Amino acid sequence: MPSREQNGCSCRRPESVSGVILVCLCLAFSMLWQGGCRTSKTVVPNDQELISIFRAHRQAFEQLQEMATADARRNWYLGASDPGKLDQSRRDGYKKLTSEIRPDLQVAMNGTTGVIRFIFAGEGSAIGSDWFKGIEYVPGDYTREGVLLPDLDKAAMLPDSLYVREIEPTWFIFYQRDK
Repeated sequence: MPSREQNGCSCRRPESVSGVILVCLCLAFSMLWQGGCRTSKTVVPNDQELISIFRAHRQAFEQLQEMATADARRNWYLGASDPGKLDQSRRDGYKKLTSEIRPDLQVAMNGTTGVIRFIFAGEGSAIGSDWFKGIEYVPGDYTREGVLLPDLDKAAMLPDSLYVREIEPTWFIFYQRDK
């Protein structure tokens, strides 16, 4: 009987083929685990970074605050109302100013208190705690807004609450965590 090699069939032993496949699968799994399957951890900006951003873009922050306050007098609240109710040039103005500070910046206004939040980082889920950190404009009594601290870089270790650090009167860094 002719051998497999003589018939043009050069088959490998099943053990070596399955070993190669197993190594390839382990390598692929490892690459996916290290690179793509884990969710990336949100980078929390430290206080000094936020203060530097505020000082570098102070005029944009103040213009956004003035625009949002004026629009609130007409019952339109930034981050809560339908953007379609503003004319295109006003929407473009908001977009230009927020992009000047940071392209992915989230901005929202509380219509009751007049507080305007510029959210730089945050996470949340339906089954876990939510947290947010950023800069806020507080037109009234900041003590109603949160607990005043000299440093919010380690606020994640504190109990769930709202914490603020003054940049200057009416402008604060905030850190909020809720259950």
